[in-house]
Amino acid sequence: MQPSEPVTAYVLKMYPRFSETFIVSEILAREAAGERIEIFALRPTTDARFHPELARVKAPVTYVGRPQSTSGVWESLRAAASAGLTDGVSQALGELAAADPDDAVQAINLAAELQRRNVRHLHAHFASAATAVARLASLITGIPYSFTAHAADIFRDTVNREDLRTKLADAHHVVTISDYNLQYLRHHFPQQAERLRLVRNGLELARFPYRDPRPVGTTVRVAAVGRLVEKKGFQHLLPALASLIGSGVRADVRIAGTGMMANELQSALEQLGLSRHVRMLGPQTQDQIHELLDWADVFVAPCIVGSDGNADGIPTVLLEAMATGTPCVSTAVTGIPEVIRDGSTGLLVEPGDPALLVQAILRITSPATDRTLLARNARTLIEREYDAGRQAAALRRLSLQTVAQRPLSPAPEAVA
Repeated sequence: MQPSEPVTAYVLKMYPRFSETFIVSEILAREAAGERIEIFALRPTTDARFHPELARVKAPVTYVGRPQSTSGVWESLRAAASAGLTDGVSQALGELAAADPDDAVQAINLAAELQRRNVRHLHAHFASAATAVARLASLITGIPYSFTAHAADIFRDTVNREDLRTKLADAHHVVTISDYNLQYLRHHFPQQAERLRLVRNGLELARFPYRDPRPVGTTVRVAAVGRLVEKKGFQHLLPALASLIGSGVRADVRIAGTGMMANELQSALEQLGLSRHVRMLGPQTQDQIHELLDWADVFVAPCIVGSDGNADGIPTVLLEAMATGTPCVSTAVTGIPEVIRDGSTGLLVEPGDPALLVQAILRITSPATDRTLLARNARTLIEREYDAGRQAAALRRLSLQTVAQRPLSPAPEAVA
């Protein structure tokens, strides 16, 4: 790439974010392919821990100002005028006035920042605040935008359908991470179907070397990782573990993550008599997660659909476990059956049923199960469909298409 290569600007609500390793992997893969990336964050990070991969990101980070006073708003407007955006702000005034005030002012500030750079395209993650700001900045500057739709931003009951429809309609294209999501969005927003593309989240596969699973010893080692929130389903995993251990199975269980349900889960763990068997590890770095996966005989992702409609897309750590050769058990929620193909790449059960989780853990750790075949099939699928290099190439192709070139039917070459 030449130094003058135009920039793709990533618009993110917060950066870096400890739980959003998939965004870091995506940026690293695009940089490895020679793309110039810049990051514009709407909020500074509140995380105290950072993954070491962040140090490899070359993209400069700009924190977009969010004025706290009326005078700050006027400063934003003056900056936009100085950047030659008077007409753009004027033309977008109706949209800006109808938007959340913070989003509107940050969009003006972002637009002014973009004028100082050779930005070709804006890309946001999640169809919420970041996409709202990217869309408004696009209206002001004329720079096209796209976004990746994940899970909570499209499934949760509080999602404003008309707002999402507008974001879909105005986008150059929209990426989503699973075929389930793609069909969901096409069903609910048929008039925007031509803009939707499937590009699966990718892993830097060199960072996840495969090994065949070890024989299970006298103690079954179970790992689970995720934010301690309703949709992750740990409230169903704990009674499953109590039943498993109560049946005479020796188990050593380690759960990594933090979240609003931490105290509730700790109390449940103690009430179920699991304190000697289950360790709550708290937040872990990616290196620590890799060590945990290497240690485990089975990885369990007991995801459910939350009471507010919130659900996981495809947990990144599930892909990581599959890549490294740890046999996996998960649930039939949203896009998970696209990776956990029951009896082929892992074991899949219906969500929210502890008894089914027990059966699956027993089956996947049984000598009668060909654990090596499951693990090798899983690695093959990850290599074929979840490689970050292919993801980066697909995203670049999409951003380079003009609106006129955009195909009206799904383009297989754009699917990672």
